[in-house]
Amino acid sequence: MLRQAANVKYTAVLPQDCLNELRSMAERKVISSVNQGIRAAVEDYVKAHKLQEYQREIYEAASDETFIRRTIDTQSAFEFVDAEDDTQW
Repeated sequence: MLRQAANVKYTAVLPQDCLNELRSMAERKVISSVNQGIRAAVEDYVKAHKLQEYQREIYEAASDETFIRRTIDTQSAFEFVDAEDDTQW
């Protein structure tokens, strides 16, 4: 879920059949209100879009030789630090 931020009123235009379905869902207590249904849908959309964007960036990074080289160099620098040790602190 997105972090709580100040609420802002915003007017949006929805297809009538979607609004009818949201109202029906609210009446049947599937969602607590039309507003909650719209909010949840927007939050899900934003999360999905961010995930797609992240996946695209990772895919591009995987094709970037300098990124791969820096990643391997960084992993190598921590190779011995990350090694498990049976001693306690």
